[in-house]
Amino acid sequence: MLATKLFEITHDSAGCIDSYISYCGVLSASGYVDNRLRYKFRYMEQIKRKLSFNQLSEDKTKKLRNKFNRSITSIENLSNEFFYEIFDYLNGCEIYQTFSNLNHRFQQLLNSSLLRFKINLHHSSSVDIFMNNYKQITLLHKDQIFSIHLTLSTHINQIISSLNIDSSFNRLESLVFSSIEPNILTLLFPKLIRLPCLFSLTIDTRQTLKDLSNIYEFIFDLPKLKYVKFSAGVPEDINVTVSLPIATNKQVNAIKYLFIDHPCAFNELFTIISYTPEICHLYFIHKKGSTLKFENIFPITLSNLTHLSIYGDEITFDEFQIFITKIYSKLNVLSVTSLSNDMTYLDADRWEEFILNRRNEELISC
Repeated sequence: MLATKLFEITHDSAGCIDSYISYCGVLSASGYVDNRLRYKFRYMEQIKRKLSFNQLSEDKTKKLRNKFNRSITSIENLSNEFFYEIFDYLNGCEIYQTFSNLNHRFQQLLNSSLLRFKINLHHSSSVDIFMNNYKQITLLHKDQIFSIHLTLSTHINQIISSLNIDSSFNRLESLVFSSIEPNILTLLFPKLIRLPCLFSLTIDTRQTLKDLSNIYEFIFDLPKLKYVKFSAGVPEDINVTVSLPIATNKQVNAIKYLFIDHPCAFNELFTIISYTPEICHLYFIHKKGSTLKFENIFPITLSNLTHLSIYGDEITFDEFQIFITKIYSKLNVLSVTSLSNDMTYLDADRWEEFILNRRNEELISC
């Protein structure tokens, strides 16, 4: 019995197809991959590393190390460039609290347009200190705020309600709101429309909202968005719904990265992506037990879609294959994690046929 399977299909730069299949869980004795498949299969463990908010890239680390090779006897001897590089990886509120009252030089550094504040409030932060610093920053440095990330669970709605966001936040590019109440989110969205540079939005309503239609309508009204991650409920929650009409030409947007981190039926997914013709990375969670109505799903062309990731229960191989045939794209990476017992996923002949058909479809569309 196949408990969990994760596979990934990639196209290399020469246009050849490499296939990687990794199986996690318990395989039956007959569950070995057929070696007749002409593409290479290998087991692999994917290690994903993200450059976190507090990590320096290798290149910048080298630059900073070179700066320290010369004798530094006082913090005043460090260059402005050095401080800006360091500030780029620090919480904006902590920067303000630490350096705002030191001396004239640091006051000038904080006032410079070269400095962009990344406001971050997490579980270990003091809400009172944060709010005091935030008010001072918005009063004096509003046009220098690059991002606001609120990832704590307590007081989050009170804090968000007090954010007086308007078009004067003209360099604000990224927002992250965790555990936000739907009514607060509804009040916030009209303010976000005024932001001229809001490119990234991450929101998590937890399990407080079941009908997500209005939230998606608000999201698609934000004109500058490139990246969206929307979390709601848990993967097993079958009561989460999205009821939207198919997008018209005037309703499409410029979103390129869409992470649907909540249960979503195939039918709902096709409606959602009708609003995102420019999408290149798509991740979604398949809704357990959802009724498939593929005859009501019209094929969609997503010319820029190169990465597709699917997670969910009870997706049979036939359902997966029909779903893929409804999307015209040039995928480079296809990843599926399923808890289905369908042993067809282990049929090498089916995979060979699937890969060749996909390749032929792409050649025809070129």
